[in-house]
Amino acid sequence: MKTEEYNLKQEIKEEVANALRNGIDNEGCAVFRVMRKEHYSPKGKAIILNNDFYEKIIYKCNLCRACGDDLCASFQKARRVLVLKDKEMNANREMIDNLKRTGNIYGIQE
Repeated sequence: MKTEEYNLKQEIKEEVANALRNGIDNEGCAVFRVMRKEHYSPKGKAIILNNDFYEKIIYKCNLCRACGDDLCASFQKARRVLVLKDKEMNANREMIDNLKRTGNIYGIQE
């Protein structure tokens, strides 16, 4: 495991433990309000993060910060871990390639 990945995982564990200790407002989450399944809730995603299952649900979060800044920061760090492991979404790779090739995320030549 790379040092950056290890450090991010440790930070995530600390932030998630703090969020779980202090309580998490599930009803503020737009994704949870629509899906109504615990694993889509901020608390459910926090538990999943705490168990190192990042790929399972982390891209189902829209990073709106309704669950709190610390937990949202953890979701962002989890996405970074996935990128470091070359497990980011294909759409993300496509946008990065477009940006490098054309200067915009849509791949439109100017």
